[in-house]
Amino acid sequence: MTKSFFKYKNTEWTLPLLFQYDAIWGAIYKTLKMYNIKPPKVNLFGSPSVIWAGGRMPALFGNFNKETLSKWFGYINDLNAFPTFTFTSTTLTKDDLNDKYANFILETSFEYNARYIVYSDYLRDYIKEKNPDAIVIASVIKPNCRFQGPDKIEEPTIENETNYYNKLLKEYDVVVVRPEYSKDILPYHPEYIDDISRLEVLINQPCIKNCPKMPEHYKHLEKFNLNSNHNGEFICIRVNIPCTILYENNLIHDQKTVERLVDIGVNNLKLQGRSNGITLESLMLILADQMFNRDGNNELIINAMENNLGWEINNFNQIIGEQKQLSSPYA
Repeated sequence: MTKSFFKYKNTEWTLPLLFQYDAIWGAIYKTLKMYNIKPPKVNLFGSPSVIWAGGRMPALFGNFNKETLSKWFGYINDLNAFPTFTFTSTTLTKDDLNDKYANFILETSFEYNARYIVYSDYLRDYIKEKNPDAIVIASVIKPNCRFQGPDKIEEPTIENETNYYNKLLKEYDVVVVRPEYSKDILPYHPEYIDDISRLEVLINQPCIKNCPKMPEHYKHLEKFNLNSNHNGEFICIRVNIPCTILYENNLIHDQKTVERLVDIGVNNLKLQGRSNGITLESLMLILADQMFNRDGNNELIINAMENNLGWEINNFNQIIGEQKQLSSPYA
């Protein structure tokens, strides 16, 4: 017997596709519609090269103009998805809030129901002042830097971390928790959290628990956001850890754990998967494995998604047009 197509019911997904792999969601969405399956609510996260950004190097370093940005956001909205910006710089200053290009991106995005993942409370206040209805999300980098690494502010006890998330829930619309917490604490003590429906959980993080080099690694990645020629090097701690130990200590949530989280009220699930050199087909399968049951006839639908991807890439390029000149991943 074929199971339900979706692994988890009534789930909102945040996917690593904005400004790099947007056509993947286009292929998924249109295939689901073709089979009369209602697509889930989806947010596509990422960022162009802008002073407020943090995390991985963006796919595009050229500046957008108003016309192209509007076409891009319009394409996403037509797929019942929402652009979600990773404005997660850990070094952002009040002066950075005046950056002309970042403000152009922000003002344009307001027209398309965009969301904003932020690290800086300055930026949170700035966005809310301009648009009180904007959804502002507390990045997982906030608790990561607070509870991990040699410069951590406090020990990640259950009490300390729970109190911190409840504090963030008073200040942000959505709060992303550390996978350590959502895997080992939240499934067994949902009553600790004031509003579990506004938590977001990253379910496929392959890093080791409480990695002592996470903040250093993140800050290293940040340097690429504004300088594609950055020559720094960072050696991930996983390189020297045996595979068996990595498997036992990673932060990937198994399906049973995620089902438990959904049952207790977690509505927002997040996937990572961006990586230099990854193919669109590979990333699509990563997402499909996490989101969909693949047994029986369901596999035929996922195969149709793969078959439709090439067509959707061409469709995307025709809609966006000139943006391909700025090193589009689909060029």
